[in-house]
Amino acid sequence: MDRLNKDKINDYRVNFNNKNRIISVEVTCCGRHIGEIRFKDGESKKCPFCGTLHSIKIQHNHFHIRPTIPAANEIKAVYAEKTPLNF
Repeated sequence: MDRLNKDKINDYRVNFNNKNRIISVEVTCCGRHIGEIRFKDGESKKCPFCGTLHSIKIQHNHFHIRPTIPAANEIKAVYAEKTPLNF
């Protein structure tokens, strides 16, 4: 196990091709791998568990990976309504 990432619930892994160019970013949120974002300005991935939007912003000589957490009233829409199981 990677000690730097121990007990982390959010993480980003940057993937390179054989010419050392960034091709994508893998996103872990809520302790689960939720997918991959192409390395392109404005690309994003929404966590199906908490609704956080993870996006890439490319600027002149650097880039940002930004998590945007939804407002409290938006979180309710992410989770499906639970109905009791009748056995």
